[in-house]
Amino acid sequence: MKKVFACILSLVMLTSLVTGCGGGEEAPPANPLTTGYWVADSMVMEGTEFTNQDMTGIFGPGDAVLTLAFQEDNTFTGVMFEEPISGTYTETETGYELDMMGETVTASLADGILTFTLTEGTFFTLVNQEEMPASLGKNPWSTYDPNFTIEETYTMGNFMGFGWYYIEDNVLYGLTHTASNDGSLGATPFYMKGDFPEFEETTVLDDRGPANYLTKIGDYLYYTLNGNAICRMMPDGSGKETLYQGACDYLFPHQDRLYFTDEDYCLVSTDLDGEDMQTVVNKEIYYPYFISSDWLIFQDDADNESLHLYNTTYGTEVNLTDVPSYHPILDGHYLYFTQEADGRYYLCRMDMSDPENFSFEQSENPMPEAWLMIDEDYIYGPACDGMVKDQWKNLMCTVEYVKQAEMYVWADYSIHHDLDENGLITGKYLMSKERNGGSPFP
Repeated sequence: MKKVFACILSLVMLTSLVTGCGGGEEAPPANPLTTGYWVADSMVMEGTEFTNQDMTGIFGPGDAVLTLAFQEDNTFTGVMFEEPISGTYTETETGYELDMMGETVTASLADGILTFTLTEGTFFTLVNQEEMPASLGKNPWSTYDPNFTIEETYTMGNFMGFGWYYIEDNVLYGLTHTASNDGSLGATPFYMKGDFPEFEETTVLDDRGPANYLTKIGDYLYYTLNGNAICRMMPDGSGKETLYQGACDYLFPHQDRLYFTDEDYCLVSTDLDGEDMQTVVNKEIYYPYFISSDWLIFQDDADNESLHLYNTTYGTEVNLTDVPSYHPILDGHYLYFTQEADGRYYLCRMDMSDPENFSFEQSENPMPEAWLMIDEDYIYGPACDGMVKDQWKNLMCTVEYVKQAEMYVWADYSIHHDLDENGLITGKYLMSKERNGGSPFP
């Protein structure tokens, strides 16, 4: 908002060079405030009048000068001098009062004309149109809608946990037993005997090394192999293909494309066949993940390992944190992540619903590692029992090293690793949703 007002003040300085002239009257449609879109038709700056023709010739199209779209929930979005704006409005005795990103302005509606007043002697007149103005379509925030379902939270959490496992049709795909994470990709059928899974013999699907970021797209199981290739195959191990050869990490699908980081940890994408490679973010990033159609979240390595929001359509980038931050997972409209301080990690939560006010909270006590998993009711941290979500700020993790870590969480099952003091795997367990019984698997 300060940038917008600074822009207006600089434009006022041009008024001495321009002579305002009258324009022909136009009968605007007499629509309610919340119907259609309101587009600037003329303006007055410091007492100098600009008709539609004047305004367009000097400042650009009216919809780029000022466009407003009001919603029934007393919010509005728009564009002012090509900058996105948003806020809330309330009705008063004389019209409307708008809270526009911390600044208060007024508006009044009469005879189909909306008068939008910034300061005394500086105001706009806007007319209504049904079609969305082109400038509003260019607003990167128009697609910002971070509100994950629990299934989306499961998927993001398992991705942040490196995607070691994937379960479908009572088959567990993932790491065959090894202490040092250098096993193979196997498939282990199982059935439930009460709360306890009973496992059948494991079939090794890919013996060339461990697989990460397991995900099913259509008929194929996709994964990274040893961090040096992207592969796919049918769930029975047939039709194995290498789609990409080279250092790679953070593989995930989005809108019928594959996204991953290359050898320089720049984010790239290909089609589902590994063709048509495109660079998405040309800098070193970690934890990249889409939280809406074209809004990414990632850790910017060069910016003190802080979390950033990035719009892939317009290149808009917003800094969310200013200290090293890790393992972001969106649950509803809350973003959970960890931050480092003095060699320990603190669980944090940020309300992502309002891009003008990303409210931030932090846990009172530290945790030993930057590790999270989230389900419907609980948040799981390293060496911590499940924390009820509304009690997350009071977590207690007092052990010297992580003895147990959740590796996979879904509606019906969860998987955890038992670890020794060196971080090596001593056991792997599949548990039912009720978490009353678990069984080790190979």
